[in-house]
Amino acid sequence: MTINISIDELLGDNLVGFALSDASVTSIPVSIFAGDPEISIREEELMLIYDEEHPGTPIILGVLRRISRLEPYLRKRVKVGIEEYPDAIDKIEKLVYTNVHIMPLAEILVEDNNVVGISRNVTYVPFPGSKVYRVKRGDIITRLLATTISNSQAPIVVGTHKYSVDVEIPLDPKYVQYHIGVFGATGMGKSRLVKVLIDEIVQKTEYAVIVFDHTGMDYTVFYPDTTICSLEIELGPLGIADFFMKKLRLSEYYTTYLEFFGAELKKSIPKYRKRLESTDSREEELKNVHREITTRLQTIAKTLGARDDTVRSLGMRMQYFVEPELIESMLLGRKYSVEDIIELARKAKDQGKPLVIDLSFEETLEMKRTIVGDIIECGWRWIFEKNFLGKERRYVPINLVVVIDEAQNYTWGSGYCKEQVERVAREGRKWKYGLILASQRLARSIDPDIRANINTVFFSKLSQTTDLREIQDFTDITGVDMSNLAQLVPREFYVAGLMNPLRKPIAIRVKEVKEVI
Repeated sequence: MTINISIDELLGDNLVGFALSDASVTSIPVSIFAGDPEISIREEELMLIYDEEHPGTPIILGVLRRISRLEPYLRKRVKVGIEEYPDAIDKIEKLVYTNVHIMPLAEILVEDNNVVGISRNVTYVPFPGSKVYRVKRGDIITRLLATTISNSQAPIVVGTHKYSVDVEIPLDPKYVQYHIGVFGATGMGKSRLVKVLIDEIVQKTEYAVIVFDHTGMDYTVFYPDTTICSLEIELGPLGIADFFMKKLRLSEYYTTYLEFFGAELKKSIPKYRKRLESTDSREEELKNVHREITTRLQTIAKTLGARDDTVRSLGMRMQYFVEPELIESMLLGRKYSVEDIIELARKAKDQGKPLVIDLSFEETLEMKRTIVGDIIECGWRWIFEKNFLGKERRYVPINLVVVIDEAQNYTWGSGYCKEQVERVAREGRKWKYGLILASQRLARSIDPDIRANINTVFFSKLSQTTDLREIQDFTDITGVDMSNLAQLVPREFYVAGLMNPLRKPIAIRVKEVKEVI
């Protein structure tokens, strides 16, 4: 993208202050002019610093942090005498002034009094006295930021800068496959941010998107035409095992029996479904299926060494706790295979929408986890079949993003689901198999091996102060602390990481999402 902008056009008449001594590539102290500039400035505003005395040096694009109100006489820790004469505070002449610190974000490159480009690598330190301007031409900054996106795809835009509303923050779609995390306390607008992010990905990139809606309240309302209830998706062996474990009121002692039983029953479900569809006496046939399933469970338990009283107990539990109609609705009535889900996501992509899986009707968390794990694992089977089963080896990416809402339920501890998510986090980028994880918490919520592979992070006010340190462990959030987060309101997030054109954290206001009535 060619930039044809003069320095005067970029800076305008928005002079607000000048650089002080002790500047560095990480922090530039600035004094703000008295009057309107010092009254109106706010933390997180974008600023430009230009060293006019040294032509050809870059203009520093930075973000304003740490506003300090100062006065030579009324200094803290110094007794000034007004304590004894309170009325004097209104009579003395106060020489107030305001200093701030600006964190450099990028260098705007200049040549012959014209802007020619932008560099994220800040190496130039402005001299004291360099002039500081408030960003007013946000459209110019947006154009400059867009030049940092190397591929030909349109940038992903989820919002504008917090204060400079005409500065859109273009995010690089190249790094969607490097995984995204969205973290914030309840009420900060995580699901709205994810919704905007999903729409941008589906409509501007080659990726299809599958959204796992944990509560069935955050995404299903926006995409009713491409939403599937999880009760329509076939359970895998582990899901079947968990279903019977809960319904039969069994302890973990029976896990081995039920896992083998789940694997056997999974193979027979198509046969049972066909029998029910072809019979004239559905109710009677369903009772026969129930008896056969009960016998199969008892036989497997006996084969694996269960005692006779345990075998009889399993039969009685099947009789009293699992009605034939329940087997039909929870096992035999599921019409979509996990392979179907991958294809349905691609069809939804053709409509410019994601495929949403409503998990809210599943009876147990483990069944939800099994469905999530099975669909993610199916993605790996798709990759294997397309790339390695043919006579010639070829590279066919899956181009799929999996969105996991309330991710703390699926990405912590151990188990099948967490292992599948972790595999995508570690290996998915090669095959354009991406993750978007949304959660209130990080500590003891997102496994360290998973979050270490999240390379773009959106974060707002957090539920626990320790979570900010957790974010700091796997991404650069230089210059942001809890005091910065405290100033955020709903729909405001910091973005940091690879998709961020500036790499350093910057505050954005997410596009407004219209409520569905």
